[in-house]
Amino acid sequence: MTSLYFRLIGARIRSQMQYKLSFWLDMAGFGLLTWIEFAVTFVLLSRFQSIGGWGIAEVALLYGLSSIAYSIAEMAGRGFDRCDTLIQTGNFDVVLTRPLGSFFQVLCSDFQLRRLGRTFQGAAVLIYALTSLHIVWTPERLLVIPVTIASGAVIFIAILMIGAAMCFWTVKTPEIINIFTAGGQQMTCYPQSIFNQWIRGVFLFVVPVAFASYPAGLLILGRSDPNGLPAAAAWAAPLAATLFFLAALGFWRVGVSKYTSTGS
Repeated sequence: MTSLYFRLIGARIRSQMQYKLSFWLDMAGFGLLTWIEFAVTFVLLSRFQSIGGWGIAEVALLYGLSSIAYSIAEMAGRGFDRCDTLIQTGNFDVVLTRPLGSFFQVLCSDFQLRRLGRTFQGAAVLIYALTSLHIVWTPERLLVIPVTIASGAVIFIAILMIGAAMCFWTVKTPEIINIFTAGGQQMTCYPQSIFNQWIRGVFLFVVPVAFASYPAGLLILGRSDPNGLPAAAAWAAPLAATLFFLAALGFWRVGVSKYTSTGS
């Protein structure tokens, strides 16, 4: 199954590279857009020096981790973001007639390599943060970076899956999903201590996007959370991502079982 996945994704990438100028312009556009997003944060912190006690470089660390994770989810999970079109046109019927599972087919239906623009931008911000901060590097601080990015990507993909599954009832992806994808990514660019208790609870224990940056930031910087969240919670990110993904997968399967086609 893994080899088939990479073969299908390879075909998607080759088709996108047929028009190279368009591809590079699109990728540059995504990168420029995200630079503008970070510029707003940079200007804000340049004026007020810190937010919740976190300086520019420290916030850049959170931003870089979250942005890379989100960009990977955008690339790999784009098929779920377009599931509403499959349902509206009745083309999901075709998915159900094939021998492969619906989850696998939708996952492989699209792969937006153009989103690398955001990945490179997030990596550049992360490098800036790590070189600007005086961090005493240890094996656990090095390891927590890829672990956090991978966990964050899985969490964001799971949110896209939930949005796609809701289309089996609503036909169109509800706008509320954007609160947890784009909105969640923006929220994880800042220390969670600045938010009130119920928001922190939702984004840590219900839709755990906070694990895409904040606990790792505490661990890397050797900081303590004023609300008592231990830095060691960074190592719970893979568990949170796995449990949330399994819940999203279960919800997807329930949605597929309720699919009734277009009736045409």
